[in-house]
Amino acid sequence: MEDQIFLTGRYKQLLNEILPASFTKPVRYNHCFNRIILDWLFQDVWYRHLNGSKTAISQLDKIQLQKMVGRMEAWLQYPDLLFEDNQKSLTWRKNKITATSR
Repeated sequence: MEDQIFLTGRYKQLLNEILPASFTKPVRYNHCFNRIILDWLFQDVWYRHLNGSKTAISQLDKIQLQKMVGRMEAWLQYPDLLFEDNQKSLTWRKNKITATSR
């Protein structure tokens, strides 16, 4: 349980403080980083995989949190990963819009 609390705290710190202070492009706001990391985790539009009546973070297990924190920390070391993950997220979202408008 302590691991889950630590990981949740680290995720929030990265999301709300460290990443917005470190980047202005391609994104700079915490909700954008959240979209990218959650889409990356599910390799799809994240809200297709979680219950919309609960917060996303409350539905994730320890392994998912570990993956997300690791990837977010990797963005700091390798900013090109953030650019790539953002493009993937936007593509999944564009494909969702295209599929629903048919």
